[in-house]
Amino acid sequence: MKNKLLSICIPTYNRAEVLDDTLNKLFSNPDFNGDLIEVLVSDNCSTDNTAEVVAKYPLVQYYRNEENVKDINFTIALGYATGHYIRLFNDTLSFKPKALGKMLGILKKHLEDKKNVFFYANIQFLNINCYKEFNGIESYFKEVSYFSTWIANFGAWREDFKNIENKEKYADLQFTQVDWSYQIVKNKRDTIIYFDDLFDVLFPNKKGGYHLIKTFVNNYLVIVKGEKLSLISYEIEKYFLCRYFIFPWLTEVLIIRKSEYSFETKNVFGIIFRKYWYEPYFYALLCVFIIRKIIFKIEGYSL
Repeated sequence: MKNKLLSICIPTYNRAEVLDDTLNKLFSNPDFNGDLIEVLVSDNCSTDNTAEVVAKYPLVQYYRNEENVKDINFTIALGYATGHYIRLFNDTLSFKPKALGKMLGILKKHLEDKKNVFFYANIQFLNINCYKEFNGIESYFKEVSYFSTWIANFGAWREDFKNIENKEKYADLQFTQVDWSYQIVKNKRDTIIYFDDLFDVLFPNKKGGYHLIKTFVNNYLVIVKGEKLSLISYEIEKYFLCRYFIFPWLTEVLIIRKSEYSFETKNVFGIIFRKYWYEPYFYALLCVFIIRKIIFKIEGYSL
């Protein structure tokens, strides 16, 4: 095989210690096969010892940006790849046992038919330990909802990625990979998504550093709106985002484990209210959040 089957592309910035753990677990994985897999790290001009950490792993192809280009680094990282299938990989992840081997087997299976292939972590309220085959953007939203935002859920055949137009269209909105997935799903070929328990996650200290709610309520829904879904599909997506992401994260960030996060929280309820004020379910969810906050404050136990 002239090209490797799989390129694992890791964009990173100032997470040397976490990246070290990620690379160590990747190369010690029993299913890692250097004949089939290449590993690339695109360093977004880190100021820590990222370069020294990567130097410990001779199989890694290391690249460093001359300046921090934020989310454009995702495009850069994938641009270095030469494998048949290229995928983003968070610098905080490690494959669960047998997950990498399963992935390689599936890619070999589809190497000729070149159906659109995605590997998604299990989505508890939608799909668990299964695969779904479909065609079109409406079905894609039905199967994955806002989980298209997770970096590690993006992968594509390299030629399909090269054909994506305006790759940095939504870089300022922090969701380049979301638009890439949409464009691939709309290429008129069948799409298969494999849902599985794929990863363990090592969270860095003080996860965050950006405005979580603004990014998802404003930025993400702007992108979704641009896809011109049916009104029903759009409203379902808004509900899923509110019910399964926004309020659970508010509970985590503002109540339970506030000290573990550095997300900006300025005007979070104002942002949410402007987008959801006319949705009846918003007030029910808000009441649940307030009750949880009162209980936690009074009794001080984990919810």
